[in-house]
Amino acid sequence: MTPEQLKASILQYAMEGKLVKQDPNDEPASELLKKIENEKAKLVKEGKINKERAVRPVKEEEKDGVLPTGWTYTRFQNISLFTTDYVANGSFKTLREHTHKYKEKNYALFVRTMDLSANFKSNLTYIDKDSYDFLSKSKLFGGELILPNIGGSIGKAFLMPNLNMPMSLAPNSIMVKFTEQVMNKYFSYFIQSPMGKSLLLNNKGGTATPKFSKTELRNMVLKLPPLEEQKRIVAKIEKLMPLVDEYAESYNRLQKIDNEFEDKLKQSVLQYAMEGKLVKQNPSDEPASELIKKIENEKAELVKEGKIKKSKKLPAITDDEKPFDIPNSWEWVKLGNIVDYVQRGKSPKYDKESTRYPIISQKCVQWDGIHLEFAKHLKEDFWEGLPSYRFVTKGDLLFNSTGTGTVGRVIKVTEPFNKVPVDSHVTVIRLNQNICNSYILYFLMSPIIQKNLDDYLTGTTKQKELGLASIQNIVVSLPPLEEQKRIVAKIEKIMNSINNH
Repeated sequence: MTPEQLKASILQYAMEGKLVKQDPNDEPASELLKKIENEKAKLVKEGKINKERAVRPVKEEEKDGVLPTGWTYTRFQNISLFTTDYVANGSFKTLREHTHKYKEKNYALFVRTMDLSANFKSNLTYIDKDSYDFLSKSKLFGGELILPNIGGSIGKAFLMPNLNMPMSLAPNSIMVKFTEQVMNKYFSYFIQSPMGKSLLLNNKGGTATPKFSKTELRNMVLKLPPLEEQKRIVAKIEKLMPLVDEYAESYNRLQKIDNEFEDKLKQSVLQYAMEGKLVKQNPSDEPASELIKKIENEKAELVKEGKIKKSKKLPAITDDEKPFDIPNSWEWVKLGNIVDYVQRGKSPKYDKESTRYPIISQKCVQWDGIHLEFAKHLKEDFWEGLPSYRFVTKGDLLFNSTGTGTVGRVIKVTEPFNKVPVDSHVTVIRLNQNICNSYILYFLMSPIIQKNLDDYLTGTTKQKELGLASIQNIVVSLPPLEEQKRIVAKIEKIMNSINNH
């Protein structure tokens, strides 16, 4: 169970009346409702709050399950002194025109949804006196329960402290005030519980972005415990939450160890594979030396036929470039000598208005595949002017060549694309047909490359890049073709076991 699941279970039990025992001596919740009603009537008479429209009684079909002893069904409006949101004095355009925001401390605090967190006192927004006066109907005084009412923030709750300065509520939150201080805490936990969050989301407006209004909140049906039981529930939750935090620390530490173990295990598997230690060698396999000769002869023939360009001869491999011993049937080879095509993409011309011609950037190349949702799009004339070899094909390897945090990421194209190129930050590696491209993929993913990326990078600290020459000169431990296939099959079997453990 994750810490989040444990916290949710505790809060759910609390709101179902299962966290603490009911006490038959408690004054029932129905009496609490009468006291709240009398207090609201008094404040209305004194002009301190506005009289609210009566809400309809709770219908039988709106009741859910058996109530614990002393509890009652009610609507949210009946338990609060007031429930209101940011009051817009005009349109949002008017708000922007009359509200001047500052990062430095000014006259009043402007409480935004994004600020409602444990680190509430950092990175706040302020407004001047004129703005505060314009937002006179949205004043905060401390003690309010603030509920964000839009998007992913639904289900969060924040008790507004008294900061001894003028404060005003920004849009996208609702403020609630109760007669009893403990109700602030109880209902902040209620809103954060699965029950409370579910009720809010079920009452949200009919828009694509989840949102609930103050009217929907006021009409929400809930189960109300006696006041004394609310106090016991809050005390119990506050006793348990530090234990949940301790559990979270241990859980996260174990998760980190587990994740690091998985990562190290995967790296060890790849390292062993590239050293010839993962599968047994088969003496009947055609040795890698013969494979290299085939590739050389085939490339020479393709150059002669004009199908590929003659590549520059790469420097011979020195003993210093060989990081470990390999089996007798293997060979050390430069990557550039076993590819048919290796090239970075061209600098593109983008079309901000069209989504017709996507181009793969380094953001699109993730460890789990190609994500075209991050792609920009090309001008039609630029796309039409690209030669056919510039478009990625199934089986190509895409190697990120620039970008802090992205350089060195590599994936294999596993599906056909309809004439999609890469940009100048990605290198296409198209291997000779006598090479298992998945083997080279795993080689480039292995610690041999990934732990030593700095040895291949050039450029300044701000913009390190993996140049074409560096890629071509990568020294690869190459097994016989059949062994390449056995290694890939073994790696994939092990990786699936690790991922599904």
